[in-house]
Amino acid sequence: MLPVSSGTLDPAQVKETVFPSGLRLVVKESRASDLASVQVWIRAGGFREDAASAGTAHVIEHLVFKGTETRGPGSIDEEVENLGGMLDASTEKDWTRFSCTVAGRYVGKVISVVGDTVRNPKFRIEDFEAEKPVILEEINQVPLNPEAGIARALYQLAFKQHPYRFDVRGAAQFINKLDLEKVRAYYRKHYVPSNMVVVVVGNADPAGIERAVRTAFQADQPAPKAAELPLAPDEIACAKAERLEVTTPLNTGFVGLAYPAPSVKQEPDVYAMDLLLTMLEHGGVGRLPRALKNMGGVEAAFETRRQPGILYVIAATGPENTQQVEGLLRRELDFITSHPIPANELEVAKRILHGSYALDSETFSGQAATLGYYASIDRWQFATDYLRKVDATTAAQVQATAQKYLNQEHSVVVLLKPRTVPRVEPPRSNGT
Repeated sequence: MLPVSSGTLDPAQVKETVFPSGLRLVVKESRASDLASVQVWIRAGGFREDAASAGTAHVIEHLVFKGTETRGPGSIDEEVENLGGMLDASTEKDWTRFSCTVAGRYVGKVISVVGDTVRNPKFRIEDFEAEKPVILEEINQVPLNPEAGIARALYQLAFKQHPYRFDVRGAAQFINKLDLEKVRAYYRKHYVPSNMVVVVVGNADPAGIERAVRTAFQADQPAPKAAELPLAPDEIACAKAERLEVTTPLNTGFVGLAYPAPSVKQEPDVYAMDLLLTMLEHGGVGRLPRALKNMGGVEAAFETRRQPGILYVIAATGPENTQQVEGLLRRELDFITSHPIPANELEVAKRILHGSYALDSETFSGQAATLGYYASIDRWQFATDYLRKVDATTAAQVQATAQKYLNQEHSVVVLLKPRTVPRVEPPRSNGT
């Protein structure tokens, strides 16, 4: 995909339209290249599920491409591919996204296809049965990826009530029992216009985009308001310290730690947490990699969510080092809560976030993803305000955020240990 100029998300260049149906349209016109990205973000995902429905949004993601009342199986992908694009979809804890990037002159046609796909899926029983093995295979792949497995286990330990504890892919026993009518009911409840945001960024006429969206999404027709559906009550993660140790056939040991983290509504804490995360881990040269002293690799993650989430750290190490690595990670996290943040380190972290923001904004699809992400969990202006708010964050705020969230009494740990730990032979004497 051709890069476009960074420095991109100026709020003055973004136009939002709210239609009578409740559907929102966010458009950012740019002539930097002849491309345009069309994305539909839906407030449906893990946060709208429970023990009896976890994985349903993911199933719907698979089924909507299988055909509509007017487009048969296979015709949706073929139609978009003939325009030089490819439809993509993903489901997460806070949202579901459908996206496509094409030449600007085809935006209206893509909006027509995507609108029909999202608003009028056929949900045929034969497609449902055919997709079940595909979904089950995705679920079965998780144990083969230790980091993904640890992240899933950390969420399950961290949350006792909130839907964030469920894996969005679902569980095999649930998918096997799921019937199509439950899928249709979930769709009717959550895939309504007031739960959707259409984002278009690129070389396309805003007036033409608006006309195309009005038609494809029946945007002028009144519709049920999903926004009135209550959210699950906020749950502060890691209410008490817990640990899970799992024996695996792997030859590598893994350590996962999780701590509570702020929601998108806790704005000052979010910016400080992003800076904190950058100082801890960025690029393998942050505080945590240095603390491990070449004992293994480490990654840290914090995703801004609609409701309070978690920050987690995952380290891979030698099978005999898991307890030592856990201690080193905790020691470093304690250190950052109890010692002032050096001004120069904070400035480096801010420059890194500026660079990451610019990198994410190099393509129209990246810009649409950033606007759509925040529009789906809060408001798109969060994206355009982001760097200014990061720059205004002080070292004292970062340390206060670390003290607020990185409390060892409110953390959970998952250890993956090999069945057998290699015995370390003592050095042989040379006889002297």
